[in-house]
Amino acid sequence: MKHLKNKARYFVIMLLSAILLLGSCTKNFEAVNTPPEGATDANTPAVYNAIVSSLPMSSGQYSVMNAWMYSITQQAITTGGSYPYENANGEVWTNYYSALANYRLLQSRISAEKDTATMNNLSAMLRTIMAYETFRTTNYFGDMPYFKAGYAPLNGSDAYKVPFDKQSDIYASILLDLQWAVNNFTENADQYSIGSSETFLQGNIPLWIKFANSLRLYVAVTMYDKDNAAAGAQISDAVTKPLLADGEDIGLWPANIPGLQFQWRNWSFSANCYLRMGTTMWNLMSSNNNTNGSGIFDPRCPLFYETNNNGEWAAYDQNPTSSTPTEGGAPYNADNRTLDWTDKGAGCIYSPVNVYYELDETTIPELMLTAAQVHLLKAEVYNRGLGVTADATTAATEYNAGITASVNMWTGIAFNSTVWVVNKPAAATATPAQINTLLTNPAVVYNAGSPTTALSQIYAQLWIDQYRQPWDAWTLLKRTGGKTPMDSGNPGYYTSNFGNLNRFVYPDAEASYNYNNWKAATGGVDLSASKMWINP
Repeated sequence: MKHLKNKARYFVIMLLSAILLLGSCTKNFEAVNTPPEGATDANTPAVYNAIVSSLPMSSGQYSVMNAWMYSITQQAITTGGSYPYENANGEVWTNYYSALANYRLLQSRISAEKDTATMNNLSAMLRTIMAYETFRTTNYFGDMPYFKAGYAPLNGSDAYKVPFDKQSDIYASILLDLQWAVNNFTENADQYSIGSSETFLQGNIPLWIKFANSLRLYVAVTMYDKDNAAAGAQISDAVTKPLLADGEDIGLWPANIPGLQFQWRNWSFSANCYLRMGTTMWNLMSSNNNTNGSGIFDPRCPLFYETNNNGEWAAYDQNPTSSTPTEGGAPYNADNRTLDWTDKGAGCIYSPVNVYYELDETTIPELMLTAAQVHLLKAEVYNRGLGVTADATTAATEYNAGITASVNMWTGIAFNSTVWVVNKPAAATATPAQINTLLTNPAVVYNAGSPTTALSQIYAQLWIDQYRQPWDAWTLLKRTGGKTPMDSGNPGYYTSNFGNLNRFVYPDAEASYNYNNWKAATGGVDLSASKMWINP
């Protein structure tokens, strides 16, 4: 009986999620306009906006990010709290497959057009968005239903029971979709347009091309060590075409999407979460442990973190031992911090993650792919010779450009925040002196004489830039075999608590309703410790 109930619950959840996305697609986004005469269907802009509306993280993703992903990637550390690690997998799964169903619907409409070439821009936008969502989702789960998934609203309920596809095949498919998008975006006047309903990049076709091409580069670099030939060909082509430039940071920017609000940020920080700066990040940003911050050489440090209750900079041991002093207090209390920024909770002896990432729900963006990431990926490409001839000079240039772009982006985010007050930058970009101090620090200067050391530096700076994208830092950790920054102290603590977390397990409803395909994919054993294809 329980098994039958789970089947029914799974079917209802998946069906309703697709319907609700269609019906409530304007939530947090501007109203959908009526499409121009001759469009495939009056609801096409609404369905497109439903797909865009699936891009923000869910409440569970936010909370798992704070409670687990930061500690896994070592971009921060939790000193207490235990939000369940598996609480996000069902939300991620349902959100993705609802978006995929909407994508299949629009692609079927495009295919039914008499002149499909006039729909190329819409198709390219859809392929790019879904490539991003698929890339992120498969990096959570590994193998998953893809090629036959998302067709149930078109083909009936039996289409929910579909086989799992290999991550390698999924990667190959999204690379081809991105290549198609890059080559088929056009500014020709004959293109069907959804007008102001294009809420994501506001119809900026040159920026769409850069996003699709940059994402292609990202996917190809991520899979390079698993398929040199296919990835190398994509990389060599991508670096010859437009890529994101400084200031072109792709994400969900509330300033560009009226009404967008990240409501779950506050809760995810406040719900039993004690998130602190760890020694791993601190050692990459400060030359000493002076509590007055005199050793800080990276201007992103006071943008990412804040001082403890005594106004001191103090990192928590990334891999604590039994002798590490514990901490009390409730650092993330929105009401108290709004009234008194200095009230960080009694016993707050370590530097918290900056509270403005909790308090600001309407101006700080949710980032997806930054210009700094692109520079640093190019630095890796030329450092290692991935699809191109290795070139230490070009690698160093891209490395320095990536750091500069990252610092300026984070400075601008803090400067433009409507709630940021303490340690608010004086301008939207860092000063030349700040950039110079960072780039000339002995720990940061690109080591062109040692490609291996230089590669570690590239990974470290990519890891830092992805500070509010720990899912990307987690992917970097996995695909490099642990070459991201790691604290060497008490490694047993990390291994026992976080080192075996490689993926999300599949939702219970999937194992129940789609049991045969689930069993074929897992062998009947679905573990978070299981490695995925991108792992060495």
